[in-house]
Amino acid sequence: MSVDAMAQTRAQRRAIQEQRDSALKAEVAQIVESGNFSLALVFVPARDVNLSGGTSITYDRRTITIRNDSIFGELPFVGRSTVSVYQSTGGGGFVFEDPIQTGEVKRRNRNFLVSLLVNHPGESLNITIEIGFTGEASMVVRSNRRANARYIGVLQPAR
Repeated sequence: MSVDAMAQTRAQRRAIQEQRDSALKAEVAQIVESGNFSLALVFVPARDVNLSGGTSITYDRRTITIRNDSIFGELPFVGRSTVSVYQSTGGGGFVFEDPIQTGEVKRRNRNFLVSLLVNHPGESLNITIEIGFTGEASMVVRSNRRANARYIGVLQPAR
């Protein structure tokens, strides 16, 4: 008798989890497909970045916002660059206040793949964002003037 009760409880828990996953997928899909969303991101240093002094650097979570045809926000950048002057204060970084030249959202398995082309002052940026059905996000910024920059974080509705 206890085996049936345990099996029923597992089945009930599984059904509840599937309902939660389904609701979360629908919420993430609605946010991404609206074209208005934010990403709270943390910079992921490349393995070949040489941090002088042997000190570790912690990066604050920064938010970028995508609104239909523009991208806004500021993200840190540490790595190789041929850009002589950065726009952001306090060192290298990306300051986004730019129109999106081209943008595309595709479904890729259970995830969304967002591709953006942004002409940033002094460089062209190809931005790829992968958003999982739970809202976790990975963003890669490819520049014609710098090494690639990678960020991880979470999806948020635009404010």
